[in-house]
Amino acid sequence: MPDDHEERLTILERAQLLHDATLRRHGEMLDRHEDSRLQHEAQMARMEALLEQQTRTQTAISEIADRLIQRQDQHEEILRRLAQTLDAIRDMLDRGNGH
Repeated sequence: MPDDHEERLTILERAQLLHDATLRRHGEMLDRHEDSRLQHEAQMARMEALLEQQTRTQTAISEIADRLIQRQDQHEEILRRLAQTLDAIRDMLDRGNGH
């Protein structure tokens, strides 16, 4: 059996090629992982900004709701007084001009 050393890779050469390919793949995997990590960090920063904005919006809405409740209470008080005034006017009209 002839042994052609020029065409045949030795076990050591094959191991070296496999090792190099493995290192390349691991390097690519690490690069992808780093890209994913950076994307995740950017998304988390956007999420935190949205959370802060939502908190500010909720605070503003709560303040608006409080003001609306105060205005509603004032409005109800005005309507109550107007109803009293109207009742007094009706009572005076019902009595006529008899003093």
